[in-house]
Amino acid sequence: MIALICMYSIIIGYVIFILWLSYGFRNVPHCTSSSDTPIQGFSIIIPFRNEEKNLPRLLESLMQLDYPESLYEILLINDSSEDASLKVITSYIEKHQISTIRVLDSIRVSHSPKKDAIQTAIQTATYSWIVTTDADCIVPEQWLRILNAFIQKHNSKLVAGPVTLPLENTSFLNIFEQLDTLSLAGATIGGFGINRPFLCNGAHLAYEKAAFIELHGFEGNNHIASGDDHFMLEKFTKVFPNQVHYFKSQQAIITTMFQEDWVSFMRQRKRWAAKSVGYTNLFTKGVGLLILLSNLTIVMGIVFAFAKAYTNPFPFLLLIFIKVVADFILLMQASQFFKKRKILVWYPIIALLYPFISSYIAITSLKGGFTWKGRYFKR
Repeated sequence: MIALICMYSIIIGYVIFILWLSYGFRNVPHCTSSSDTPIQGFSIIIPFRNEEKNLPRLLESLMQLDYPESLYEILLINDSSEDASLKVITSYIEKHQISTIRVLDSIRVSHSPKKDAIQTAIQTATYSWIVTTDADCIVPEQWLRILNAFIQKHNSKLVAGPVTLPLENTSFLNIFEQLDTLSLAGATIGGFGINRPFLCNGAHLAYEKAAFIELHGFEGNNHIASGDDHFMLEKFTKVFPNQVHYFKSQQAIITTMFQEDWVSFMRQRKRWAAKSVGYTNLFTKGVGLLILLSNLTIVMGIVFAFAKAYTNPFPFLLLIFIKVVADFILLMQASQFFKKRKILVWYPIIALLYPFISSYIAITSLKGGFTWKGRYFKR
């Protein structure tokens, strides 16, 4: 009986939290204006390692940016690439006679290659605002113009922005990753809307260079391989709680590539989950624990139902249904923003499988380490 009460309490608490995020999602206003005169300078920092397949798409999108070349620079940081990434970049620069791109070698000083790459770039960055994205991304044409307009209207120190995946195929993995990414995006926006930001994505993050230096950069968390985005959000939120904003613009959505197979997907999610050991914000820790417990509760509930362990399974099955509906409300909001409502037809199937996969990733990330881009990292 006590176990059942605990299970019910966890699911009810989770549902309340998701509905709170749904409320927060609506509270974040859309940003559409790009008419402001460009005045803000941006240093775009992009670490890369073994990205020869993705770099041509990234470079092509960067060259389409509608922003004065005198107000931005692109810093590509080589993180010990072992493929033809450097050749791809240098060939592109020579072919198109590009003056806005600089290529640097990352200076390794910690256990986090990506943080070292970003730190290397910031030390030589020209402009007062740092913008980070990933080498497997495609950036929109109006990106910097809308970001410039947003910064002029808000007294921001850090701005997080939207990231999506391309709908290039309808494989089950792609659909699963699409819905998972949408749920993370919905939770991210919702967190900002309730003034409790706890997620962001390094593929679309901007912050004031002076504030980064004031907060001593990645000091205090550079022993953790991942989390260049989350730990920066924690630092900024703690010191500048009213100057951390979400950049909710459909014209500024950055597209990142999906994982090609389940092994890569699991490794990526384990890498994301592994940084939880370094969380310092109690709210973020509580959210992570609530989500883990809710997924484990659903897994146990379904297993017990199939094992016929309930005298009357209806109350618990009803709670599962309520949870699924709550998740769907937030997912619907995110799918509308990212214009992906069509894939919601897959939601009933994904909703049943997600707790099992999510629980597996969370539990396996608690021990051992993970492999990413040919390197093994201890937790």
